[in-house]
Amino acid sequence: MRSDIVAVIPAYNCAATVGEVTRGVRHHLDRVVVVDDGSGDATAAAAEAAGAVVSRLERNQGKGAALLHGIELALDSDPVALLLLDADGQHDPADIPGFLAAWDAGAGDLLIGTRMGTADTIPRARYWTNRIGSRILSWMTGWDVEDSQSGYRLIAAPLMRRLLPFDSRGYAVESEMLIKAANRRAHLGQVPIRTIYEGNPSHYKPLLDTVRISLWSIYLKAFDEA
Repeated sequence: MRSDIVAVIPAYNCAATVGEVTRGVRHHLDRVVVVDDGSGDATAAAAEAAGAVVSRLERNQGKGAALLHGIELALDSDPVALLLLDADGQHDPADIPGFLAAWDAGAGDLLIGTRMGTADTIPRARYWTNRIGSRILSWMTGWDVEDSQSGYRLIAAPLMRRLLPFDSRGYAVESEMLIKAANRRAHLGQVPIRTIYEGNPSHYKPLLDTVRISLWSIYLKAFDEA
């Protein structure tokens, strides 16, 4: 179990899944920070019982806000890197060794989990909105981004500090990370992960959120200052 990398998990109404996700992560990483984003269920209690350090926001503020809060807490322990993943069961902790191997091999200071190797198992609406969004982000960053909507990532702590704070309070935070990281000349690596559309229902709305993310990305591309 590694202590040099800290996991950060934003969670909203994920009492049914966050405990299992936390326990899975703790097979590989010693410290897990879960931010309960104003849930109306027992998300915080389930995460704490599974061994996470839990911080609870009094009201729902959105994934970007919860992620920012968790990252700031995690950085206080001075890790070398942060692992970001979701609480709804759609990111498999069994994929963590792939991230760690890529990190140890120097594959990049920003590693993104990509589901495109099993694209035939992705629901069509999610596939095409992701594909379109990824092409837009590839154009904006100069990288060939396979899965821009994947929130399963490992990021070097020094790079993360240069990306903060985030302006996005919603799902656009993942695109914001990519644009800012590219502007700061980060090195991108991509790690194959499982495609899972089970567990807690996702709060992501494929068409509406993709449009919002694309518009927000254009704004960030124009106004981000490295």
